[in-house]
Amino acid sequence: MKKIAYSIQYLFILIIEVIKANIDVAKIVLSPKIDIDPVVIEFKTKLKTDLTKTILANSITLTPGTITMIMENDVYTVHCLKREFADSLANSKFENILLKIEEQ
Repeated sequence: MKKIAYSIQYLFILIIEVIKANIDVAKIVLSPKIDIDPVVIEFKTKLKTDLTKTILANSITLTPGTITMIMENDVYTVHCLKREFADSLANSKFENILLKIEEQ
């Protein structure tokens, strides 16, 4: 039962984060001066199952301004449109909820 509750919470947070990221990217695109600082980062996840790792990778890619380029074992390589997008990836809300789902 908790797994279902965490899954619903995950979907809700994913929707909110996608909306916020859409607004951020729209501001960048519509700005007279394109203010970007592209960066490629690597971070290691604490997730254990292939399913949750794939869900995290897809969630990152679904969020505008970020794309998962490589997912190899526990390490993700992600391209971010701005450095501030990268700062929120390690220990993200997504990963924390997926860890709770794995525990169930």
